[in-house]
Amino acid sequence: MAGICVQAAHILEPELGKLEPANIATYEHNAIGKRQDNATTTSETSISPRLKTVRFIAGLFWASPSGLQRRCAATIITSNTLVTSAICAKSDYPASKYGQGGWRIVTGAEERYMQTPPSSAQAYVVSNVQIDECSNFAIITIEGSMTFGGGLMPVFISSHPVDQGATLYTFKTAEPAGRSFLSLTNGIATECDKYLPGYADENFLCTQPVLGQTVTNDYLGGDPIIGFSSQPDGSLAVLVGVTGLYYSTLEEAQTASANDATAYRFNALAAPHVRDIATLAGVSPESLVSTGKLS
Repeated sequence: MAGICVQAAHILEPELGKLEPANIATYEHNAIGKRQDNATTTSETSISPRLKTVRFIAGLFWASPSGLQRRCAATIITSNTLVTSAICAKSDYPASKYGQGGWRIVTGAEERYMQTPPSSAQAYVVSNVQIDECSNFAIITIEGSMTFGGGLMPVFISSHPVDQGATLYTFKTAEPAGRSFLSLTNGIATECDKYLPGYADENFLCTQPVLGQTVTNDYLGGDPIIGFSSQPDGSLAVLVGVTGLYYSTLEEAQTASANDATAYRFNALAAPHVRDIATLAGVSPESLVSTGKLS
């Protein structure tokens, strides 16, 4: 994988035991497709119905003697290959907090969003994690393969450039209550360069601050960033990248001890990693890509 390791100021992972993701419970059923988010929280145990029906989102869990603990989202690319952020897939934090163990992928069911799912949750053993810390991108392969259909499907990767100021979308799987479907704006290069000079040359997608962002509650990233690719029969949801690290000029925010509502986020683009994904999946790169223009 290409890229250089960036040492600029960014939100660091909090110390062990701090800032755990919100507890997650059950979902109501609904279809995905509309661009506006009109989902609402109806009770303490209900979360966005839109999130439940996203069939290409899986859960990355740490399995230890204490059970399964959710770490991040992982996006399904092929029947045995998924992607997430590098910081999500590093094992030092979960091993220190929960004990020695290994990664698991939970798909299809509501359990993929639960912080501590029941032991009956179907989980795939992760056989390999290839991490590119320099671009904060990880490729996960599992033992065996997933069967697609019903509540499970892969997503194509967009190979089309993202215009400055373009609108993209992500699913906040660490904070799924209420408005889990979030609009993002591709940042203006001159502003983004103030936080991470030369970011565009290193396969990062810079997104502007969003209203109400809380960097301390969403410091891991790993959620899919999607766009809509123009196709002959309509728009297709495609993967543009995965959410990454917030970069801040505030010293307190750099250690995740304070929020910075003005922080920019530098996310990993998926397209530069297509050949690596294809090699690990045992498929052709062309089979993973959508070349349609992002609308």
